[in-house]
Amino acid sequence: MKVIVDKGIKSIQEIISLLYGFDAIELIFFNSSEIKNSNIKDADVLLVRSTVKVNELLLDDTNIKLIGSATAGIDHMDVDYLKKNHIKWFYAPGCNALSVVNYVMSSICFLREEGMFDLTSSVGIIGYGNIGKNLKKALDYFSIENFIYDPFLNFDFLVDIDQIKNCNLITLHVPLTYKTKFPTRNIIDEVFLSDMQGKTIINTSRGGVVDESKLINLQNTNYISDVWIGEPCPSNEIINFALLATPHIAGHSIDGKINGTIMLMESLQNCIDINTDQKKLNLHVMKNFISSNDIGDEDEFFIDNYNKEYDIKLESDIFKKKYINSNIANKKNIFNEVRSSHLARKDFKI
Repeated sequence: MKVIVDKGIKSIQEIISLLYGFDAIELIFFNSSEIKNSNIKDADVLLVRSTVKVNELLLDDTNIKLIGSATAGIDHMDVDYLKKNHIKWFYAPGCNALSVVNYVMSSICFLREEGMFDLTSSVGIIGYGNIGKNLKKALDYFSIENFIYDPFLNFDFLVDIDQIKNCNLITLHVPLTYKTKFPTRNIIDEVFLSDMQGKTIINTSRGGVVDESKLINLQNTNYISDVWIGEPCPSNEIINFALLATPHIAGHSIDGKINGTIMLMESLQNCIDINTDQKKLNLHVMKNFISSNDIGDEDEFFIDNYNKEYDIKLESDIFKKKYINSNIANKKNIFNEVRSSHLARKDFKI
């Protein structure tokens, strides 16, 4: 069996070297830019990151029958094409949920320092998936009042969208959808924004869930965002408008990336010829690898710890300065450059 691996997958080579049952498998490591049709024709398995577009252009006339992505999302994968061509695939949903929670909590720390939020303020969470659940846990730990809206779920504690609008801060954790029962495209529209005076919106979902064209006309509304319409070339106007702006790295903590790699390898070993005893040993090895990278337990955990570990204002300043001052032709390169060299950070687990 021949497996093509994106060497940019966090710690992938180190982790594979610790595992049992992979000696007979031919592993070939490429940079993301090298993963192209001509280089993967005779491979059986492909392991990628979100930087590789998995579609017909990449896979046509290849032997690939299994694809794994070390990512929480699948925007880079043409799932319809894979299904039509009987190519199995898996990914790592929820791998970076805590990373995004830490990003939001670091944003809250910044807002506290600037006098825009205090621990008596309320937070509205739109979307109660992996991120929403972990964020609620963090907010509850610090006794920050929070309310949750998710029309696809039926829990007694959920509230309607109007109650979310009453919160001091609204944070978005939804996929970008168009033709579902409750589409999220422009869920933050002109009507919603009319109630946001003096409030804060944090967007770590997708650029299209917020109507940026209406947002930039508002006064006295704080916008913190990691995602943008037109990535990797968002408009200067929206980047300049944002109180804090980062280049789609909310989930890119060290822990989030390692979690994605571990989930990738767990799924892979269930799809290939590795015996049960080896799989059990590998699960133990991978669990120990995750533990060895933990920040460590805190006797007392303070909310300011988030900002000490991750200076989101500094990240934003670096991105804004480079991106806004770049010419149009170079914006894509600047976005990707800053994204790939973002500040290293670990996650706090509560």
